[in-house]
Amino acid sequence: MCEESYKENLKEVLENLEKANELILDSMISIALKGELLEWSNSVPVGEDHYFSKELFEGCDDYNIQLLVSLAEKLDETYESLININNIKLDASQIA
Repeated sequence: MCEESYKENLKEVLENLEKANELILDSMISIALKGELLEWSNSVPVGEDHYFSKELFEGCDDYNIQLLVSLAEKLDETYESLININNIKLDASQIA
């Protein structure tokens, strides 16, 4: 097994996990804006920008959002485990 090639492949896996996590966050936002955050969403002026973090959704009552929060947490755990067990060093540009 070529150690360098293997680690490069793992780095690609990490990038894919980052993308998956972004998609899950986008899904949480979408669901919340049509559910728990609908009233707030309707009051926000068009074109106004807002930042949403996973932490915001941890307090949501919507069971579907909670399932996605759990999935995102599991992805984070897996991401960190892959880095730690394989002693992968990421430079600042690679850290999500």
